Amino acid sequence: MGVRKRIFTLSAAIGAGIVTIAIGLILWSTTLSPASQAQTVGVEPAPIPLEQAASQAEDLSQDVYGGLDTTKKIIGKTEPRNQAIERGRDAASQKMEELSDRARQAEASGDDVLSATDKRVLKHISE
Repeated sequence: MGVRKRIFTLSAAIGAGIVTIAIGLILWSTTLSPASQAQTVGVEPAPIPLEQAASQAEDLSQDVYGGLDTTKKIIGKTEPRNQAIERGRDAASQKMEELSDRARQAEASGDDVLSATDKRVLKHISE
């Protein structure tokens, strides 16, 4: 066997080993350990106080504009930047208003109209 062939075989084996280790680490990090699975099995999540969370989301939709002038002064040195800052804050405000509306709808109808992300955000802002 030639030297080049040996080097190629050795480098291929090392590359395959690295790929195998990387895949193993990814799978290991994304699966729950038996201890954490035992903690989550049969545990009912605490109910979200939807009216309180909706009120908080509504307040946050207005709070997003706090410090707008300061931000524009420090970061938005050009008109396109200032417009981008305003559009970003408008979008954030709109998202929080929509979340507030969905929470109120879920509270009023008793339906599960909230996505998992909506529930996480509402839980977080109501704490």
